[in-house]
Amino acid sequence: MTLPEFRMHFEPTTIEHLGHSLYTRIAPVIGELVSNSWDAEAEKVEITIPETSITPDTEIVVRDYGNGMNPNEINDAYLQIGRNCRVELGREVTKNKKRDIMGRKGIGKLAAFGVANEVELRSIKNGEAVCIKLNFNDMKTWPKEKGDYQPVVVDSRTGKTSEENGTELRIRQIQRSTPIVSEIVRKELARRFIIVTKKDFEVYVNGTKITKADRRLREDCKKSWEINDLPMGNIISQSAGWQVDGWIGVTSKTSQTERGLDIFVRGKAAELNTMFNLKTTTTQFARSYVVGEITANFLDTQKGDFVGTGRSSVQWETLPGEALEKWGQEVLKYIFAEWLKMQKKEKEDKIAKLTNFHTWYQSRTTREQKVAKTFFDAIINDENIEPESAKPLLEMLKTNIEYQAFQDLVEEIGEKGISVETLIKLFNDWRIIEAREHLILSDGRFEIIEQLDDLVERGALEVQHIQPIFEEHGWIVNPSWNEVTGQNRYSKLLREQFEESSKLTEKDRRIDILGYEVGGTLHVVEIKRPDKTLSWADLDQIERYVRWVRKNVVGTGKDSPRYATGLLIVGRLSRDSTIQDKQTALAGQDIRVETFRDLLHTSEKVYGLVDERLQKIAPEYSRKKRKERKRSK
Repeated sequence: MTLPEFRMHFEPTTIEHLGHSLYTRIAPVIGELVSNSWDAEAEKVEITIPETSITPDTEIVVRDYGNGMNPNEINDAYLQIGRNCRVELGREVTKNKKRDIMGRKGIGKLAAFGVANEVELRSIKNGEAVCIKLNFNDMKTWPKEKGDYQPVVVDSRTGKTSEENGTELRIRQIQRSTPIVSEIVRKELARRFIIVTKKDFEVYVNGTKITKADRRLREDCKKSWEINDLPMGNIISQSAGWQVDGWIGVTSKTSQTERGLDIFVRGKAAELNTMFNLKTTTTQFARSYVVGEITANFLDTQKGDFVGTGRSSVQWETLPGEALEKWGQEVLKYIFAEWLKMQKKEKEDKIAKLTNFHTWYQSRTTREQKVAKTFFDAIINDENIEPESAKPLLEMLKTNIEYQAFQDLVEEIGEKGISVETLIKLFNDWRIIEAREHLILSDGRFEIIEQLDDLVERGALEVQHIQPIFEEHGWIVNPSWNEVTGQNRYSKLLREQFEESSKLTEKDRRIDILGYEVGGTLHVVEIKRPDKTLSWADLDQIERYVRWVRKNVVGTGKDSPRYATGLLIVGRLSRDSTIQDKQTALAGQDIRVETFRDLLHTSEKVYGLVDERLQKIAPEYSRKKRKERKRSK
C-alpha cells in the first residue's frame, strides 16, 4: 500500500487553546473519542484504562469497530483541524445508520493533548491498516520552514490485516501519576452520553459494559415527572419549533455532587448539573434534591450551534439559550414547590407517628381540634423545626389544650402567623397562665398528700380508706406520671389471678394490688397495711406477680405493654439482713420496695419544688398567698 504524505496544518496556539486548555480530565477526553466512534457508526467500543500508578509507558486505549479510515480519509478528515463534517458531508446524520452526527467543529481529536503528550492512531478499513503517531512536544517545536506538521508513520502496525474495520487510539505519556479509577470513568461516560445504553452502541470499560444502571436512574427518585406532563409543557418556542424532551425528579437523599439537570444535545451532554442560572434563597435546600435529563437538540442544528466549544456548557446569552433558560427556571420553581409539599407531608407523617398526634387529635373537642391544627401546622411549616424537636412542643400542646386561656393564646397568635419566634413568645406568655393552673393542681395534690399522711399516721386499716386514693391518683406512686391508663383493666386482671388466701392474718393482708400503664410500661403495685413490716414472703409474692406479668401480659401487640416493673408498698422495712439482701437483688430486676413515708416524702418534695418554681414565675399565685386570700375572705 502506497501511503500519502500525512500532514496537519495548525498553529501551535491552536493546540494549546483547543486541546490542552479545554480538556484537563480523563473522562471528557475519552468522551470525545466515544463521540467519534458514534459518528463512525461503530456498534462496539472497547476502552482499556490502567488502574495502577501511571508511568511513562502507561497508555489508555480506545478501540471501536466502526467504518475505519483509509489513508486519504485520515489526511482529509482526521488531520484537518476545524473541519465541519456536517457542512462538508451535506447532511446531519450518518450515511448508513442515520445517526445524529455529534461532531461539528473538528476539534475533538485534540482533546487527548489536554491530558497526554502522545497519541497513536491506527485505523483499519477493508483489510488495510494505517498507523500514525502525533507528539505534542514535536508539534509545538516543529520548524516553520518544514511547512505543515508531519505525523510519524508506525510501519510495524501499518499494512494488510485481517482485523475488523475500526479505529484505535493509544494515549501515552499521560500527565498524571495517580491511578485512574475505571468505575468513575465508566459512570461519567454513562452520564455524558444517553446513547451509550442503546442496543446498537455498546461501550466497555476494562471489559465491563456501560449499562443503564451506571446512569442516573429515574427509578431512584421518590417522585419524577415527564417533561410533557409538566404545567409548562415541552415547548420552548412555538414559532421557532424549539422543544425539549426528558424527565425531572427529586431524590430521597441530598447530594452536593449528584444534583441538577443534565442537558443533552444529539445524545451527548451539553451541560451537566445546571440550575438554569436560577437565583433563589427561599428554596435553597431543594436544589440538592433535584435531578433530571433534558434533551434539547435545537441547540445544535444547521441553523446554528449554541453549545460552548468545550461541549461543556450551553451558550446562555443566545436567543435559544435565553429561551431555554427562561423555561428551565419556571420548571425548577414548579419542582421546588412540589418538593416543599412532599417535605411537609413527610414531616407531618413523621411527627404524627412520633407523637401519636392523629389518634390524640381525634379524641379532642371541635374547638380543641381547631387550636391543635393551628399549632401543628405552624410546626410543619417552619423549616427550622425538625421532627424530633417537635415532640416537646406537641407535648406542651397536649398538656395544656384543655385550658381556655391556652386556646385563646394560640388562636390569637395563629391569626398573625406562628413561627419559631412566636412559639417562643407563646412559651413565655404561657408560663404565667400555666403557673396559675399548675398551682391549682399542686394545691389539690397537697390536700391528697395530707389526707394520706393523716390516714397513715392513724394506722388506717380499712381498705375503703386508702385503696381509693391509690386507685384514683397514680401520681402518688410516681409524681412524674401525668397520664396513667389501664388501671381498671390490669388491676382487675391481677386481682383475679392472685386472689389472697383466706388463711392470711388481717395484718398480712394487702390493701390492694393495682396495675398502672405509663408510656408502654406496666407497673405492678401491691399495697400492704400501713403497720405492716416487710417480710421474705412479701418479697416472694411481688416477685411472683411481676414474673407472671412479664410472661403472660408483656408483648409486642399493638395494645400490649412492652415492659413490666414491680413496687411493694409497706409500713416499715425489715432489719433482717437476708431480707435486705433479697430486697437489693430484686431492685436490680426493677422490683422495688417503698414505705408509705417514702412515697409521702417524695411527693411533698416534688410538689414543694413545683410550688417554689412556679412562685418565681407568678408569685402572686403562690400557695402562701392563696391561703392568705382564703383566710381574708
